[in-house]
Amino acid sequence: MKIRSSSIRWLCQGSAFLLAAGMVSAAAVEQPEFYRDVYPFLKSNCLACHNKTTAKAGLNMETPELMIKGGDSGPSIVPGKSAESLLVEASVHSPDIEMPPPNNKSGAVKLTTAEIAVLKTWIDQGAKAGEQMERQVTFKALSPGIDPIYSLALTRDGRFAVCGRAHRLFLYDLATRQFVAEITDSAEKSGGAHRAMVQSLAFSPDGTRLASGSFREVKLWKRETVSADSPAPPDPKPADEALLKKIAETGKVAILNHQLSADGKVLVTGCADGSVRVWDTASAKSLAELRGSAAVVKDIAAHEWTVARETLEQAFQKAEVTRIEAQNKALDELLKKAQDAIVAMKKVLPEKQKAVKPAQDERANAQKAVDEVLAKIKAAPGGKADEGLEKELKNAQEKLAPFAMKETSALAAVSATENNIKDSEVEVKRINESKAKNAAAITAANAAIEAAKKSQEKAVADLAAAKAALTKPTAKPVAVAFSPDGQRAAAVFDDGRLTVWAVTTGIAIEDQAGPAAPNATLAVRQDGSFSAVGPDGKGRIAGAPVRWVLERTLGGDKDPHLFADRVNAVQFSPDGKLLATGGGEPSRSGDLTLFDVATGKATATWKDRHTDIVMSLDFSPDGKRLASGAADKIARVTEIATGKQVNLLEGHTHYVMGVAFRADGRVLASAGADGVVLSWDMILGERKKKIEGWTKEVTSVQFIGATNQIVTSAGDNRVRIVNDEGGEVRSIAGLPDFMQAAACTANGATLVGGGEDSTLRIWSGADGKELAAFAAK
Repeated sequence: MKIRSSSIRWLCQGSAFLLAAGMVSAAAVEQPEFYRDVYPFLKSNCLACHNKTTAKAGLNMETPELMIKGGDSGPSIVPGKSAESLLVEASVHSPDIEMPPPNNKSGAVKLTTAEIAVLKTWIDQGAKAGEQMERQVTFKALSPGIDPIYSLALTRDGRFAVCGRAHRLFLYDLATRQFVAEITDSAEKSGGAHRAMVQSLAFSPDGTRLASGSFREVKLWKRETVSADSPAPPDPKPADEALLKKIAETGKVAILNHQLSADGKVLVTGCADGSVRVWDTASAKSLAELRGSAAVVKDIAAHEWTVARETLEQAFQKAEVTRIEAQNKALDELLKKAQDAIVAMKKVLPEKQKAVKPAQDERANAQKAVDEVLAKIKAAPGGKADEGLEKELKNAQEKLAPFAMKETSALAAVSATENNIKDSEVEVKRINESKAKNAAAITAANAAIEAAKKSQEKAVADLAAAKAALTKPTAKPVAVAFSPDGQRAAAVFDDGRLTVWAVTTGIAIEDQAGPAAPNATLAVRQDGSFSAVGPDGKGRIAGAPVRWVLERTLGGDKDPHLFADRVNAVQFSPDGKLLATGGGEPSRSGDLTLFDVATGKATATWKDRHTDIVMSLDFSPDGKRLASGAADKIARVTEIATGKQVNLLEGHTHYVMGVAFRADGRVLASAGADGVVLSWDMILGERKKKIEGWTKEVTSVQFIGATNQIVTSAGDNRVRIVNDEGGEVRSIAGLPDFMQAAACTANGATLVGGGEDSTLRIWSGADGKELAAFAAK
């Protein structure tokens, strides 16, 4: 899903995209048009610093209207008056202003004399916008060898993996560890799935749909079962009786039925203990023991998910209890301080109150003396004070001032003490309310811990019972068979069940239920499917081949304006009803669009949600929020119902190349081209942990199942697993080339990754051992 200069080979046609400076005709000078004659040299030499996202000096020069609007220095052009236009003054490099400046980082150069002449003529003729010509894109065949894996996807059950190489899609069966098919669009002249590089991939939750994103288009593919009749291959030769006897003796099994593979090198047997076993005919050694059913495999996966989910829940709730208890400890300290303050203030309050009355009496006596002098002055002839009265008044007022100050101070001391008591009482009430809320929260957290513990204990018991059932089958195989390629084996049991296994891994991949059939027969068809027929003559088919057909195209030639450029991210909602896409125009916009999967209609479009291209998407587990990471170095979270941005997560210093929600939705991980993974607390909306240890771009990120473990791919030739607290779980290092994408099955058993060397690799999640590698075909 990563951007590379070789990703799309296209030619821009039309005079609006002339590349050579100075290619201006005489006719153009006489009647210049903006998009045909002016825009090309502005784009080459001005727009790098004066565009939508980088408008230096507040000036955007992408349209005539924006240039007339101008920037910090006013309009850059004045229609009809080129001599008064700042843009012309800057272009001719006047003493006061010269643009573009010399030795600039954009590689922009001074406009030629011919270009300046066109610019002046265009302005003098009114600086009209004219009609913008559509960018014509012509695709050319990709050069041989340009086939890196930029994106891959796994079905939720871990059965299938798909990867994009160049414009092609390749599907693999992880159970049989085989290449299955190339997914193609018959309408594409390229012979692949798209005309341009595959940038993004996602399976629907049920695994029946696949979305692939490329240049200006997304294709939705649907899985279909091929139901055509298929002839049976030649009957295999029966096994030698001596071989059967040797196997029975060395394997200590009672063989009920058997079948040789087409090449005679492998034998499958149905045994009296209910097992189906695969043997090497040369050595009579056991190669695989096939037990259980696809239903049991599904149940085991569900129980493992529950165990992991409840482990995560308990860890979170325990951390909450620890956090709240630490908060309570701090509150207790604050409470003690507030209570101590109340006691101390109440202790000194009577003394301060006692000081008020004497101070008031002293002020009153001093005021009385002043009043008496004022009365004398009033009674004097003409109501005027003589020199003696003036002196007497002054002395009385001077004596009053300190007594008034003393009274004010005494009252203020009482008021301050009473206010301190009130404030402390309010603080005590607030602290007690907080502690009460915390007590309720601790009670709720402990209850959640107990509920999770019980759920986990039940899941552990159910898991153990399911695994035990694998070793104690209740039905016996009445017929067995191999697929023509020997990669799958099937058995029909006396209880009517028909089960197909992948021989390489021993995984049960399909079941077909049926009525009890102690005498059923089992046949293999040329297409690799198995047909079981019971005593009633009715047959059941399992293992029928499937194909992926194009359901619809979003964008493309029929709607070329739907997507601005590459679709770098696609993601299905948890219920599979919505498809989110992310892209935009490089360095200009980051767009998000939601589509109704059933109809293909856009249900919401959020243009410019980012200021640069969107590179990654993930829905929250409840489907209510959509996280997006972009080349603007920011991760954002959008509320689906309202379209409002609910989180803006800043912390990366380079492109955000991957985002992923944890299974409980409480943590989001983001991967950056700055070589770090950040984990975010989505309850607080704050950064939780900065995880380091990579030396180049971290290109993808995914939480493993319901755990806190994160699988990543990176440009330092590694696939690495860490937890959201920063601890390293496993590192698969020393890979041949830059890794672009990685994913993991929900139970952590299988890892897949791909990158620049075009090879899809499969590893064991338990020890990192490589299990298979699929090179480009």
